[in-house]
Parts: sequence; structure tokens; C-alpha cells
Amino acid sequence: MKFKSYIKDVLDFPKLGVTFKDIQPLLSNPIVYNNAIKEMNNLVETPDYWVGIDSRGFIMASALSLHTKIGLKLIRKKGKLPPPILSVSYNLEYGSDTIEMQPGKGNVVIIDDVYATGGTMDAAEKLCREAGYNVIDKLVLIDLCFLHPINNIKSLIKYE
Repeated sequence: MKFKSYIKDVLDFPKLGVTFKDIQPLLSNPIVYNNAIKEMNNLVETPDYWVGIDSRGFIMASALSLHTKIGLKLIRKKGKLPPPILSVSYNLEYGSDTIEMQPGKGNVVIIDDVYATGGTMDAAEKLCREAGYNVIDKLVLIDLCFLHPINNIKSLIKYE
């Protein structure tokens, strides 16, 4: 299936010079979305938990959780989870942020919608490890390969 044809480019969003990859056309087609989830699941080992990164990573991780009947853990932005929590702060292309997670144990696959420069995924991996989880893989719907060096991210759609 040509998943890339369901991704819409939005020029100069969220700022001038950036081309935003809109995943809503893919999500709005239940057959395509379901097939994308199945294909994403086939890219990684089976974890104890899927870990979704706030907020669009929740979309993929929740669907994978339902599809595989495997639990879901959340990485949220600062102040959105009740204690106990662990926090990691990091730099973004447009500033800085802090993410939080509740502690636990088990093998996890971290999921987000898009991998651009890697700051959020790197912070999420660090946070998972500090929270007691073993990160066995990292998975995204879209990898913007042209924005970073070679990595160990699994992705369904690549933009070279």
C-alpha cells in the first residue's frame, strides 16, 4: 500500500520554511489506517508495553495497543500525569520542553508520529530508561531522513 500518498504536505507550517506532514488524510481512511497499524506492528519485536509520546504518538500507540492486545504507557508533557513521575527536559527545533512518565518495568517500544531531528525521541528513550523500562525499539509513522544522520528508528514512511 502506498501510505505516503495519504500524507499531505502543508507548506510554511508551523513556521516559514517548514513543511508539515499532515497525517489526518491517512487517519481518516479506516482501511488505510488499519493497514498502517498492521505494517507498523510488523516492523518491531513484541513489547510488554507500547509507549506513546504526547500527543500524536498516542494515536499510533493506542491503535497498536488495541490491535495487539498489549498495554499502553504514556509520555506526557509536564504537569499532565499524577505522581509518582520522572521528568526529562530537552531542546527542540523551536525551544525546549519537559516530558514525564510514571515508573515501571518491562520491555517497551516507543512510538511517535514523526521523527525529525530526534530530540523528542532521544528524550523519551532516556526517560523510559530512567523510569525503569527496557527500550527494545523506537517506531514512527514518518521518518524525515533528510533532517538527521542515520539512526535506529523503525518507520513505515521515509522521506529521503
